[in-house]
Amino acid sequence: MVSWSDETSEDSVLNISSSCDGIIKLPATMHDPNFNGTDADVNVLCEHDELAERFVAFEGMHTGRRFLGCAKKEGINYRVVQWIDFEWPDSMEKALAKLWDMYEEIKPARTNDNLESSFAIHNLTEEKKKL
Repeated sequence: MVSWSDETSEDSVLNISSSCDGIIKLPATMHDPNFNGTDADVNVLCEHDELAERFVAFEGMHTGRRFLGCAKKEGINYRVVQWIDFEWPDSMEKALAKLWDMYEEIKPARTNDNLESSFAIHNLTEEKKKL
């Protein structure tokens, strides 16, 4: 389980390489009132020379991990600047990957079901108008 304390030491912060191979695009995020916004005390800058913002990942095997990301919302090089939490153990990464794969597999079916329901409601509404 991830430690959610705001204390970090030099050893517990993971850096992402700035080389093309090491760049990690910003994953989808979720709101965490205890870990958001900028932190002037940390003084970590993104490639745009702006204070990095605090985020919690909500995508794939990084779900739940805290990180500092680029504060610029548009343009290029919008990416993870620094991970706060260590990587998940292999078993947790595999479980998260499996859950996200299952979600991606079922998403088109749910979209199709919603579309069919929408057509059915539309048809029933039209029939009701005719009565």
